[in-house]
Amino acid sequence: MNCAQRLIGDWTLLSYDAITPDGTRSLPFGHAVGRLSYDAHGHMSGQVMRPGRARVSLGEGNAQQVRAAYIGYIAYFGRYQINASGDSVTHFVDGALNPAWVGGEQVRQMRFDGDLLVLQADVQKGQQLIKHVLTWRKLP
Repeated sequence: MNCAQRLIGDWTLLSYDAITPDGTRSLPFGHAVGRLSYDAHGHMSGQVMRPGRARVSLGEGNAQQVRAAYIGYIAYFGRYQINASGDSVTHFVDGALNPAWVGGEQVRQMRFDGDLLVLQADVQKGQQLIKHVLTWRKLP
């Protein structure tokens, strides 16, 4: 089975780690939960959430509550394409919780580790390049 065939399906998040250049690991979303889906027609969607976010009632949340809820959730959908060597996937964002992502691309380094999918994004934070590593298991 090639990597494109292996990618198709629904995945559940097992872990989300951020790794600094000196090797320090952190959990940016705590013990995050998430779902990721790829279909055979080139469409994808992904969501990652920090559990335990405070509830915000419609029309009652203050700006801080809404901000905390917003920054504790990542969600977007669009199309995807695997590069020729099969070691990265590009998500072409059609819609997202963060409007700045719409129309952009999210590139993820990709590898399979047994039945797990490991996606990595390198994110510039100040003077450091932080590796965000998300490990997924395919749902039956």
